[in-house]
Parts: sequence; C-alpha cells; structure tokens
Amino acid sequence: MNSILSKLKLLIVSVVLLAVVVTASLWNLKREQQLNNYRLERIILIQSKVDLLRSQLWVFLQYADKNSLEEVYIAQQSLSTSLNTQFKSLSYIKNLQQMNQSLAVLLLKERSLYQSKQGIYEHSRNNESSNGEALALLHSRYNMIAQSMTEELYHLQKSVLTQNQRNQESDLLAMTVTIFLFTSFVVVLSLLIYKQFKVGSILLKAGIHSLSTGDLSSRISTPKLDKEFLAIANFFNEMKSSLQQNIITKTQLENEIDSKTSFLKQQKDRLKYLSEHDPLTGVLNRRSLYIQLESEINGLNRTDLMGALLFLDLDNFKQINDTKGHHVGDKVLVTYVSRLKDNTRPTDFIGRVGGDEFIICMNALRNTEAIELKLESLLNILEQPMDIEGESFSVMCSIGVSLYPQQSSQIDELLEIADQAMYKAKQKQGCTYYGVQLVEPSEDKAS
Repeated sequence: MNSILSKLKLLIVSVVLLAVVVTASLWNLKREQQLNNYRLERIILIQSKVDLLRSQLWVFLQYADKNSLEEVYIAQQSLSTSLNTQFKSLSYIKNLQQMNQSLAVLLLKERSLYQSKQGIYEHSRNNESSNGEALALLHSRYNMIAQSMTEELYHLQKSVLTQNQRNQESDLLAMTVTIFLFTSFVVVLSLLIYKQFKVGSILLKAGIHSLSTGDLSSRISTPKLDKEFLAIANFFNEMKSSLQQNIITKTQLENEIDSKTSFLKQQKDRLKYLSEHDPLTGVLNRRSLYIQLESEINGLNRTDLMGALLFLDLDNFKQINDTKGHHVGDKVLVTYVSRLKDNTRPTDFIGRVGGDEFIICMNALRNTEAIELKLESLLNILEQPMDIEGESFSVMCSIGVSLYPQQSSQIDELLEIADQAMYKAKQKQGCTYYGVQLVEPSEDKAS
C-alpha cells in the first residue's frame, strides 16, 4: 500500500468500524441491562404474589375459617396463573412452579377436608385425634412451602444479579479488547500516514527551495514516496529539466542584454555619426555643419569674441580626380582633411560642403591677427606635396574669409561672403586667401 489516499480510506473504514463496534457493544450492554431489569421486575412481581399468599396463609392459620381458606386459594391461583402465563418463558422459575403446584395440591386437600367435615377445626382443637395431627402437619407444610418460595426468590434475585454482572464484565472485556485492537491499528496507521506525509512534504519543500535559489540541476529523490507525492515529484523534476534546457539563466540573459544593448548603441552611434559626418573624410556634412554653426553663433552672442569662416577650395583637384581616378582623388581628399585637422584647434570644426570644398569655423577670436597667422600656417602646410600610391601630388587651394559679427551675424550671409572671397582668392596664383577686413600680405607671397 504505497498510496496516502488508500491509507486514508483504510483509516476512515477503521474509524467507522471502531464506532460501529463501540455502538454495538454499548447497545449490547444496554440490552443486557434491560433484560436484567426485566427479570428483576418479574421476580419482584412474583415476590409480591408470594408475599400476598403468605399473608393469606397467616390469616387462614389464625382464623381457620372458610373465607380465609378461599382467600388463600385465590392467592394461590393468582400466583399459579402468573407463573403459567406471564412468566411461562422464564426457565428459572421452574422450582417456584413446582412449589406452587405442591401448594395447590395441599390446598385442594384442605378444601376437600373442610367440605366433608366442616367442624373439624373446632374439634381438632379440643381433641388430639389423628385428623387434627394431619391438619397440623398440613399447616406446617404450608409454612415450609411459603418459606421455600421466599428463599427461592432470594436465590433467583442473587442469581440474576450475578449473571448480569458476569455478562457485563464479559461484554466490557470484549469491547475493551476490540477497542484496543482497533485503536492500536488506527494509531499505527495514522503514524504511518504522518511519517509518509512528512517525508514527502520535506522533499517537496527542499525541491521548491532549491528552485527558488536558481538551482535547476538538483532533483527530488523519489524511492520512499507514496504515489501522490511521487506524481508531484516526477512532475516537478520534469519541470526543472525543461527549465534547465529552455530557460536562459539570469547571468546569461543579462550578458545577452548588455551585448545587444552595446551593439544597438554602437549602431545608433554609428548611424548618428554617418548622419552628421562625411563618410569619406569624417568631417561634418552640410546639415550638421549648419547646426553646429547655429550653436556656435548663439554662443558667440553671449560674449564679446569674434569668429571666422574659412571657405577652402582645391584648385587642381578635378584634374587629379579625372586623370588618376576616383580612388586616388579620395586619398587626396583624406590626406588634405587630415592636414586640416592636425593644424586646427580642438574648438574649431571642419565641414565638407562640396566635392572639394570645405568650411573651417574658427571661434573665440579676439582680433583678426590670430586669423591671419592661422591662414599663413595652413597655406604653408597645405601646399606641401603629398605621396599617393608612389606619386607626388601638389594640391593648391584658395581660401575665402568672412568675419562674425563684423560682416554679418547670419549663417547664409557669412557663407556667401566667404564663398565670394574664395573666388577672389582664386584669381591669384598659388595657395592664397582673401578677406575684406584682413591685411593681405598674401599678395606679396603670391607674387
């Protein structure tokens, strides 16, 4: 029996049987007591009739008249009727019946003598005749029978009480043994159920606790479990196996999320960079350049400093691009921008606005002398030859300059002024620059 439900059913049946046995035993005790009471009531009733008979006999022996004799006879007949009708089924009154029959015979003889010799009683008192002796003997017989009846009734009462005590003791012993056996069985079965339930609950609790800590490798041991706990344990073990196979652990999930987040951030940064920068040279594209210029002008509005836009155009780049190919032209542009980055301040920024046109924004300037010095430095660097795929290329450039806020405070106007200045610079030979408000030593340099 390896099922808690089966054990519980057996326990219920045992308890019901125990209740039935106790009820039956109590009912049997009650029945025995009722039977004993019935017997005692019958004996008491007989006792009352015997007492009545004795009292009538006493009266008869005192007065020795016909009426008292008839009363004795009536009492005897009443006792006889009771013994033969109401108490006929009682086996323990046979002796009383025999005594009553003997008394009836004696009374019949007494009546016959009384009827044949009505004066026998008075005559017997005056003469000690044989008939008088017979009557005395007869009367003594009456007393003996009455006394025997009384003693018999006493013994009957004692016998009934003794038998009832024995029956009750026997029933109580049987009930005690039965209750003890059933109770012992119920206790043992209850302890067994408790033990099995405790083992199962402890194992399940340990399994659930291990699962709550993230342990998916352990399993619930099932050799000593009942069928109900075994089914739960097997289901629990299957669930943990499924979780172990299909669920990513917390650390793995966090690492995966971090990896995906980092990748998405890189992609986002890359897309943002591509949307703001020229893919070839890495400088700002036209849209980002305008946004940056707006931000820079807003910053300069809050200061007394000035800014400058340098519009650069490569003079002979188209010829290199057409004759040597786009890949050489791209390398020329990359080298050119690299020189620009290396020779500008960290606060300055560069943007590409055309195929070979670039804008440099110089900010936080106090006077134009700093602009002129930077222009001279840039021209010296940019006119240096560059080696591309084993060939040397000299790329000339023209630079137009516009000043903020001296010439304008609008971006479009500043770009237009710088563009026009760049075209004026192109009219000169070699690398040169042009600005309306700038001193132009570059003319001497160009000549």
